[in-house]
Amino acid sequence: MKRIPQFILLFALFFTSCNNIVFNKPQPVDGKSISNLNNAFPGIFISSDNDTLTITRNTISLGSGNKFTVTGTLGKNLDVREYSSGFVVNFSDSVKGRLVWIAYIFKLSNDSLYISFSDFDPNKLTEVEKEIGNIVPYEKIKDENKENSKFILKPRNSREFDKLVSAGIFNKTISMKMEKPKP
Repeated sequence: MKRIPQFILLFALFFTSCNNIVFNKPQPVDGKSISNLNNAFPGIFISSDNDTLTITRNTISLGSGNKFTVTGTLGKNLDVREYSSGFVVNFSDSVKGRLVWIAYIFKLSNDSLYISFSDFDPNKLTEVEKEIGNIVPYEKIKDENKENSKFILKPRNSREFDKLVSAGIFNKTISMKMEKPKP
């Protein structure tokens, strides 16, 4: 079986409805939004599979060679908020016509960008649901086939978001190396 490149998997998670854990609002709800991405993550980052993450003042663009490029734009489908020693990058999505947010934790360390996100096997969601229910209000939504569930988490403050992070909701992390600073 061929290994799926991690960045392609991340791309699929960023811009499709595959995520089974989303939020009702950008996270953390009481966090400060930033207006210039270059101050947070300067430059272009490359994965081990040579996929790119290009960050400009207002956009984050994900690309895989010449096959595709998808862009998130501040104020449209992207909200970035300060968090701990990094940032939470929130991309908008839709669940049954409702606006939701997919959250990723970005942390820059030297020339590496670490991106943490939620990626749970649908069979493990029952275990995750119990943990979530002890931390924040949430809503469970089944797809049209009633096979897969999505959880819309509703943290009321950054303390509840911290508890989700500590509980391991952001269970996957990938890293990318900086190719060049600020484009």
